[in-house]
Amino acid sequence: MNLLNLYSLTTSIVPDRSVAFTATLIIAGLSVVLGVLALLIAVVKIYGIIVTKTQGVNMRKHKKKTNTAPPELNFVNTPPPAPAKPAAPAVSQGISGEVVAAISAAVYMMEGEGATVTSIAPAAAARQQAPNPITRRNPWAFAAITENTRPF
Repeated sequence: MNLLNLYSLTTSIVPDRSVAFTATLIIAGLSVVLGVLALLIAVVKIYGIIVTKTQGVNMRKHKKKTNTAPPELNFVNTPPPAPAKPAAPAVSQGISGEVVAAISAAVYMMEGEGATVTSIAPAAAARQQAPNPITRRNPWAFAAITENTRPF
């Protein structure tokens, strides 16, 4: 027995290489792919419709439970606040007026009308020379590295 004949497959099937067969095969393959794609699109749309309707039913049920009349508001006339003497903040080391205005607005929004800004000066760390970026990492760079290298 020859070793080559042991592993070779002999068959009488001859592949059809005609243009008509190739075109038929390509058209059939494309129509199967496009048909399955259209079927998937239809399934996803139907799923979306079902989910939207069920969420709408849940929202309506929730709305019915919490659909109570809002409480009536009683407005009380209060006297206008006494005019406050605006204290001009002491500006040092050439801080621009825009920066002073921004800081004052932020303090007003955080603390309310009673807050006063007495002085604005750069922080002690800002007055010192910036550290060498090679020995100390910027906190924003550290946050970016942490965000981009965390495990999935």
